[in-house]
Amino acid sequence: MIQFAGRNIPDRLEEIVEPKRSALLVWDMQYDIATRAFNFQQIVSNIKSLTLSARQAGVTVIYSQQTAFDPKYETPAWIRRRIQQAKVSEPTQIPARTMEGTRGWEVVDELKPQAGDVVFKKHRPSAFIATDLEMILRNRDISTVMLTGVSTEGGVEGSARHGLNLGYYMVVVRDCVGSHDREAHDLALKYMETTFDVVDSKQLLAIWEKAR
Repeated sequence: MIQFAGRNIPDRLEEIVEPKRSALLVWDMQYDIATRAFNFQQIVSNIKSLTLSARQAGVTVIYSQQTAFDPKYETPAWIRRRIQQAKVSEPTQIPARTMEGTRGWEVVDELKPQAGDVVFKKHRPSAFIATDLEMILRNRDISTVMLTGVSTEGGVEGSARHGLNLGYYMVVVRDCVGSHDREAHDLALKYMETTFDVVDSKQLLAIWEKAR
């Protein structure tokens, strides 16, 4: 712990991920998104173990659910982006993915939220834009967010960057994040290692085992 200006500043990983001050964010592990990841089965297994340990240690477990707007109600910039992503020529051809209430919008069965977990909807690749997440964190006196899920170069990196700018400790769990694009995944991890705490799930499991 670093002492500065009358405050205690967590510095070691054990201090940063102390259960009472931490949340584990399971990012977009939905059928329409996560199942496309090259390492889907691996990260499902690792996240499942991590969420179980987190709940036992008293860490708050939070799920995001990407919820698409009907293109008729989107901004022109995002309509254009969705056209490019889908490789189509006009808005009417955009696939209906992550639409609320559909099977593709749901969290995969292996990782379904449990009683006591928090679930929030979001529309952008940042956990903090137009969501209740920051209020949830502040209400629970949480200052550390650990990121898992898909995709590494999208919402994981975007949320890590945004959260740090808001003053949160952002921890990326290396073996619990994935993408459909392995090269982009690797590049994003390499960048995040220069800015955030990037750890393996076994490090968190060992810390939380001692905390129980």
